[in-house]
Amino acid sequence: MRQLLDTYTRRFLVNPPYIDRIPDPTLGLIVVIPSFKEPDILPTLASLASCDPPKGSLEIFIIVNAPEGSDTKIIIINQKTVDQIENWITTHCPPFMKIFIIREEKLPIKFAGAGLARKIGMDEALRRWCWLDKDGPILCLDADCTVSKNYFTAAEKSFENMELIMGHFEFCHDWENETNSMLRQGIIEYELHLRCHILGLANAGYPFAVHTVGSCMSVRASAYAKAGGMNRRKAGEDFYFMHKLLPLGGFEYIPATVYPSCRISDRVPFGTGRAQWEWMTNRELRTTYSSKIYLILKEFFKQVSNWYIQEVSFDNLNPEVAAFLLKHRLKEKINQMKQQSKSHDVFFRRFWQWMDGFMVLKLVHYLRDNGFTNQPVLIVAEDLIREIENQKIKGLIQSLNA
Repeated sequence: MRQLLDTYTRRFLVNPPYIDRIPDPTLGLIVVIPSFKEPDILPTLASLASCDPPKGSLEIFIIVNAPEGSDTKIIIINQKTVDQIENWITTHCPPFMKIFIIREEKLPIKFAGAGLARKIGMDEALRRWCWLDKDGPILCLDADCTVSKNYFTAAEKSFENMELIMGHFEFCHDWENETNSMLRQGIIEYELHLRCHILGLANAGYPFAVHTVGSCMSVRASAYAKAGGMNRRKAGEDFYFMHKLLPLGGFEYIPATVYPSCRISDRVPFGTGRAQWEWMTNRELRTTYSSKIYLILKEFFKQVSNWYIQEVSFDNLNPEVAAFLLKHRLKEKINQMKQQSKSHDVFFRRFWQWMDGFMVLKLVHYLRDNGFTNQPVLIVAEDLIREIENQKIKGLIQSLNA
């Protein structure tokens, strides 16, 4: 592990160590929480403290961050966050939990955001694991989330399986406790959008159709280092990071739940807070990708297994899919893959490395912009229920009608 850290530090931009205290030898989990302009972090801390304690000790890194040149109001809010944390540590922190505040309020404007804040904390977590020569898990959370009581114990148990590289907690936005009826409706429809998309991709046969919610990610330290660490994207860092690792296998959902907030936020260019802001500002009907797109993808993905032994042909595909694939020169790429693959399994793996999450999303957006416009999310959800029984989607629809 220490050699891995040396290699990672040489190859990638890593800040000097923030914590000089030797980790407890029983350390079993590390949680990384970015915090930018967070008005109230106490519910998150209280939720973590009320969890069933893990067998080992636990470290939590809270990265209080801001871009260089930030408005004084932001720095004041950040200082209140720090004061809240320090007071809470003194009065409420349970003995199994150690909390460290990492303060970085002069981040380069070009990179300042969720990705860089997560990277700072996850790099420090990697350093802590390497100090103990342990290949432990790094859990990601956000400063406006709460968690189920088994959050730590479920993660601990899952990562006892050394074949597990990356996990994702279950999630449910905290709409049941939302008193604002418009925010409640907005978040239920937004969660429907997320679930419809992943369910649609799974039904289409996409092998990496999993949720990529940043506050639900977890990764083993060695896998984090070998993947080059977290990217510095201002938003969407979770999607790109997870889809970099998913083709390696070793993924599972962890049977505990994260409850993200329903609130409005202007801190990221897209995501839950931004979606809620747009909903409250415009009150426009929430839409999502047309259910027809997933049926079209299903026909495309069915063809893939044939292409290892047959000539590549797009004749039976939807014309827009064929146009997209020709534009990206897939025929030439498939022929190269066949020449470089000694078996069908190797070919299949090479294909899905090319047809990664980003390429699938590009294709979905291409179809959306070329004849398959977005539909109301409730219509798509009902279409998918007819196609596949899904209790979570059913429950969200019933909640809207309640």
